[in-house]
Amino acid sequence: MSTLAVRPAVLQDDEIFLYELYVAIRGPQFELTPLTAAQREHLLRMQFQAQLSSYTQQFPNSCYHVVLLDSKAVGRLWVAPGDHAFLLVDIAIHPSLQSKGLGTVLVQRLQQEAQRAKLPIRSTVDRFNQGSLKFHKRLGFHVVREDLLNYYMEWLPAPLL
Repeated sequence: MSTLAVRPAVLQDDEIFLYELYVAIRGPQFELTPLTAAQREHLLRMQFQAQLSSYTQQFPNSCYHVVLLDSKAVGRLWVAPGDHAFLLVDIAIHPSLQSKGLGTVLVQRLQQEAQRAKLPIRSTVDRFNQGSLKFHKRLGFHVVREDLLNYYMEWLPAPLL
């Protein structure tokens, strides 16, 4: 039986893995662009750094974790706990391990924590990421609003009887 765990990300130690994960997920979007390999690499590195900086600034009290499967880094989980809700900032599992239930287990663990705290979980999903939209809906999230780029989703804890 496999063990799924998370540990805090340490950027000095984990940056290579986290960047490789970012490229594995985002890189295919740039395969058809008329860029050289070096230009694609530069663009992906800039976007990775921009995302990291943005999340860190937007969510200063957030928890950035590396996801481990049998002690091997396979993904990331970024959660910002708050007084009124948990914010699922980002969840990413390496494409080679997607659709195996790892993300589901991670979100269900967060849902258990949110249930104990009696707080909702909020998440933003890119409109063009239909896989993520289906994933969130399957886990009980519903769209509370949307704009041209994103769906803003929420999961509510069950009421106590």
